Amino acid sequence: MLSNGIIKLFLLLLLLINPLIAVEKKPAEFNDSSILEKLGSEALADISLVNSYGEEVLLSSYLEKGPVLLNFAYFTCPRLCHLIVDGMVKGLNSVNHSVLKDLQIISISFDHRDTLETTKLFRDKHRSSLNNINAGDFSWDFLYGSQDDVKLLADSVGFRYYFNTKSNQYAHSSALIFLSPKGIITRYLYGITFDSFDLSMSISESRKNKVLSTVESILLFCYNYDPDEQGYVLEAVKLMKFAGTLTVFLILYLIFKLNRQSNYK
Repeated sequence: MLSNGIIKLFLLLLLLINPLIAVEKKPAEFNDSSILEKLGSEALADISLVNSYGEEVLLSSYLEKGPVLLNFAYFTCPRLCHLIVDGMVKGLNSVNHSVLKDLQIISISFDHRDTLETTKLFRDKHRSSLNNINAGDFSWDFLYGSQDDVKLLADSVGFRYYFNTKSNQYAHSSALIFLSPKGIITRYLYGITFDSFDLSMSISESRKNKVLSTVESILLFCYNYDPDEQGYVLEAVKLMKFAGTLTVFLILYLIFKLNRQSNYK
């Protein structure tokens, strides 16, 4: 067993070290590049940006057409932004066509150094990899703009980023942000890979003020987003309610059929 003297010395060292740990600050990259969720808030829709064809557009021009998927990136990013977009594309390529109908995908640069040329290069690299979507059913635009305007838009949806002057690169989170056709923030999906089911559910949620298919409505009833799991999980109670309701209708239908058969005899 440890002697009392050794134990006291150990406790004294902990007391001396603890203040040093407590005053240690997180780097600015961590504090200023995290997502500040604003579910239910409205994105700024009157921000003017430039698309990859050199045309000025407003975010509002994408609304009302369908659900909106916002992907913030910077187009000269050495790695992370490309991984996020690759993960998004791979997930979307496995999503059912009917769910993707009218989806508006917008990749927005938050890099003050991006130009029309870098925007075109980023567009050409990634848009061609969407191989499972009918070209007439979706829109994917790549936008850039003034540093102040992009910052206003990013702040309105809780996307924060930090420019490190030493590395000459941006620190930022990896997330996709979904808006309803009215510009309301409905969901955040985190990571560099995105499950096709989570994407489908997020798109369906963002389409709520539009007409949902029967399958989408049932899935949204039975599944709910779990922040801990960072994805959609089946809620057993809701599933039991749905199964019970379906069973009642099936029994009633069976009774109706049997009654009709007995009347014909």
